[in-house]
Amino acid sequence: MENKSKLSFLSRDQAALLLIDHQIGLLTGVRDMNVAELKRNVVALAKAARVLGVPIIVTATAPDGMWGPTMPELTSALPDVKVIKRTVVNAWDELKFVAAVEATGRKQLIIAGLSLEVCAAFPAFSAQAAGYETRVALDACGTFSEARRVTGLQRLGHAGVVVIDYATAIIEMLRDNADAKAKDVYAALDIPFAVQVGQLHAEFANAE
Repeated sequence: MENKSKLSFLSRDQAALLLIDHQIGLLTGVRDMNVAELKRNVVALAKAARVLGVPIIVTATAPDGMWGPTMPELTSALPDVKVIKRTVVNAWDELKFVAAVEATGRKQLIIAGLSLEVCAAFPAFSAQAAGYETRVALDACGTFSEARRVTGLQRLGHAGVVVIDYATAIIEMLRDNADAKAKDVYAALDIPFAVQVGQLHAEFANAE
């Protein structure tokens, strides 16, 4: 499972975003972070990835059953993205999910899931074994206790899966604040200083 190879920088032309099991029922059990903040981070990640043209794949475990549907904030942000339903625990064991990833033609995968140690970690391990560069966006994941968070992070680190935050993943793909999409990216990220960044950008543009 361990992978010592060096990862390249994330690229909007090489990356895909995988959002796994951000479902209403699972959200009710999150205890390692504020649920409202978690939902905001997930939606911001999705919106910013969309601005950069990064393909997004969404999947849910038995959404018609005990875990409930994907959170409405996410489906509203991605109205044209069909949620891939499955019953298997590891999303990578679902052939439709893997086929969707392969269809993107991307080899860098940014993964977020509920829960961190299962829904994000398991497909990260499997995708890495299949030759993909995998990263887990920690603050767009959540889990049911601090112990689960700690052990999940330890296992990811032992396997060589890079853990990143959602904003850094996007900014790494943005690369240049002079990019024509920068203003929309920062707005989508919904980070506290984004408004100020936009104001500064506009001020400097007017001064030129």
